[in-house]
Amino acid sequence: MITRTIEIAEGARVNYIHTDKFKTNLISFNFITQMNRETVHFNAMIPVILMRGCKKYPTQADLNRRLQYLYSTDIDARNNNVGEFQVFGFSSNMLNNRFAEEINIAEEVSELLCQMIFEPYTEKGAFLKKYVESEKINLIDTIEAEINNKTRYSMNRCMEEMCKDEIFSVKKYGTVEDVESIDEKSLYNAYLKALRHCKIEIYVVGDCNLEAVAEIFKSYLDKIDREVVEPVRYPIVRKATEVKRVDECQDINQGKLCIGMRTGRNIEDGSHHIAQLFSEIYGASPTSKLFVNVREKMSLCYFCRSMIQQRNGVLMVASGIEFTNKEIAEDAILKQLDAIKNGEITVEELENAKRSLCNSYMSIYDGVYPMEIWTLNRSLSGNYDTPLDEKRKVEGATVEEIIEYAKGITLDTVYFLKGEDKNG
Repeated sequence: MITRTIEIAEGARVNYIHTDKFKTNLISFNFITQMNRETVHFNAMIPVILMRGCKKYPTQADLNRRLQYLYSTDIDARNNNVGEFQVFGFSSNMLNNRFAEEINIAEEVSELLCQMIFEPYTEKGAFLKKYVESEKINLIDTIEAEINNKTRYSMNRCMEEMCKDEIFSVKKYGTVEDVESIDEKSLYNAYLKALRHCKIEIYVVGDCNLEAVAEIFKSYLDKIDREVVEPVRYPIVRKATEVKRVDECQDINQGKLCIGMRTGRNIEDGSHHIAQLFSEIYGASPTSKLFVNVREKMSLCYFCRSMIQQRNGVLMVASGIEFTNKEIAEDAILKQLDAIKNGEITVEELENAKRSLCNSYMSIYDGVYPMEIWTLNRSLSGNYDTPLDEKRKVEGATVEEIIEYAKGITLDTVYFLKGEDKNG
């Protein structure tokens, strides 16, 4: 989907996805670095602290007034893990220039983003202490909210146990203890390192003067002495050698059974469309085998769904069950996988999966944000297929390819979160 790319500094470029379909444009600024337990919490904090104010607009109220002037432009902080990469920065959604009067919104927003990123509000060579302490509380609340969401917690724990010695187990926010250790000086030093060493990918989606936008970012980056450290792609574990079983007790009313498997492939292998078709048939849709058989017919689960993480080749099945149904639910979930391996895929199942995926792919063209996220995530894997490319691959996929994919899946980890024994 990228129409044009302009290199603006070492390890920094602006990517343009031109479309005049929408009334809005999107500009995102993304730092890209390796997921690392030592730095992940700092990187998660950097965008939110930069959102608190800059030299020209030192408070959030000042920034908000400026954004209101720019036709109610939105600027949001972002922090995500994409496989072994951490992506943090900003996304901004604004009115297309052709609907504005007298001002060029895309260029004005680019200037404001640069002021926030490159000219933050500081005191005595550090971020403002009260801003840092406030955002630490917010980030700790976010971490604890994930812990309190028991479905998400069980999936994270399963991934932790499954990928214990791999970079993929690093959490994008870090831990509560990590965040508590941050102070205004250490965070500022981490910010300076990001400016110097992180790759930078800027995305512009919509219809604007690309050269003018690129020049604004370049003028600020020219002041930075950059020495980019290229993130490294880590090899995935292709096959499980033993099954790890982890049981954990908490004060809960519903058991969370999470099963982690190795698919043997990832997005770089060119089998992304087959992986997605497999997951649709297995457990990612309301017509899947897990939903129809394990949840509806057997009534073993309150919910049961499969997810494939294509960056690290992990298939995960998450389910909510009665505590006493653990063994029978696990057996039923794995039997549905065996059914696919044995070729038990109906014409209707295949067509439903293809229709669902094709609709999902084409819906990406319905918004500037989905287009940007798709292209950014794909670029990190070196796979530049468009949603239309993937749709065509899905339409031509065969049952035999799905069966072959399923046969490469091996069971790795079974994690069960259950209730505490009240009687001790």
